[in-house]
Amino acid sequence: MSQNENLKIAQRGAYLSLVVYIILSIAKYVTGFIYNSAAVRADALNNMTDIVVSIAVIVGLKISIKPADKNHPYGHLKSENISTLLVSFIIMFVGIQVVIENAPRLLTHDKHVPSPITILVSIVSGLIMLGVYVINHKLAKKTNSSSLKSAAKDNLSDSLVSIGTAVGLVFTQIGFPIIDIVLATILGLLIIYTGFGIFKESIFTLSDGFNEKDLEEYRNDILEVDDVLDVRSIKGRYHGSSIFLDVTIVVEPNLSINEAHLICDKVESHLHEKSISSVYVHPEPKIDEATENEIHQSHQ
Repeated sequence: MSQNENLKIAQRGAYLSLVVYIILSIAKYVTGFIYNSAAVRADALNNMTDIVVSIAVIVGLKISIKPADKNHPYGHLKSENISTLLVSFIIMFVGIQVVIENAPRLLTHDKHVPSPITILVSIVSGLIMLGVYVINHKLAKKTNSSSLKSAAKDNLSDSLVSIGTAVGLVFTQIGFPIIDIVLATILGLLIIYTGFGIFKESIFTLSDGFNEKDLEEYRNDILEVDDVLDVRSIKGRYHGSSIFLDVTIVVEPNLSINEAHLICDKVESHLHEKSISSVYVHPEPKIDEATENEIHQSHQ
């Protein structure tokens, strides 16, 4: 399956999340407003930030599908990372607003008791998001989409938050109404934490950071190819959900250019099978330590 086909399939999961988040955020906010629950309203705002995330994922995936051109020889795959970075600021802003609204109420001894209906709404919401997580997790594994994988984790987090909110609201029914405001404040802090996590990941990707463990795995994959003696260097970059690798391999010194080129082709094919989108392989001859020292000294 091609990269574009995978991106189109990944969009289905993003659209599913978007529709569900819109329905749940409206239902929760109306319920929280009518039945006086700050925690449910905060959970609704949490889902509203997820609407923005889903839209960013969809927009990023759509732009990523555009083919390479003169100004973008590597394609438009990083559009997904840029949109995610912008979304992180929105999420953190919403979280700060939730904390500012609810934290001062902890000192006012607010004793409003939410309706038991808010508990039911939170439980149903949590179960629905658990179902969305299962679907998106399967799609993310099928398409190898990093953005959909992150969205699936967010789905699971939202499910647990809603169920946790329901458990907390039970305490408001047995004489602890302050728990509702405490939960709202905690949810605000959680939203800020989520936004900051997305911000860190986006900056890491946009600054060409790469997971060292993944590089080591790819190094081992390359060494599986026949006639590759060693991997002298390997560098990686993330472009959206795609991975680009630059590799220098060591081959026998007596090989012809054509023979070395064929080995490079084998490495590229092998890595493409591992879902690497783009691979550049450079061969270098194996040399003994004495020769290597001579070359090093001549360059000084």
